[in-house]
Amino acid sequence: MGARKRRQSFNNRTSYINGNAALKYNNAPDIRREREQYEVTSPKPRQRRRPRELQSLSLGSLFMLTVAIVATLYICVEYLQLQYKANHMEKTIISMEETLSDMKDINKATYDSINLVYDLDYVYRVAVEEYGMVYPNNNTVITYNSNSAGYVRQYRDIPE
Repeated sequence: MGARKRRQSFNNRTSYINGNAALKYNNAPDIRREREQYEVTSPKPRQRRRPRELQSLSLGSLFMLTVAIVATLYICVEYLQLQYKANHMEKTIISMEETLSDMKDINKATYDSINLVYDLDYVYRVAVEEYGMVYPNNNTVITYNSNSAGYVRQYRDIPE
């Protein structure tokens, strides 16, 4: 009995094989397909349906949605322009700082070269020792008010 049950359950699982020929299922013609071929459908005017998402969308809310989208795009464009300007200013500042640094280096090099050619200590020593020059005090400075914006001619020495 056990062998017979096993053979039946094996045949139930593989019931499509019967010896060396396969069984054919659903040999009857499909009636529905034949009917569909012979039925003549009359063209009906279709109503255009809006998608479900847009059925509850009124004209006012559609306008508000459009305004919100346009405002968002405007804000994004303005933000990108500000970012561009900030980056451009930052690059300009960097290039100006480099130019300033180069100018400071050139100025320092020129000052050092002038100091090498003209010894300022020597000039001070000669002015003080040989020519008798001194730094003026507040009470020794004489101011002169000129009526013209030209120059002043000195015809004689200033008294001491």
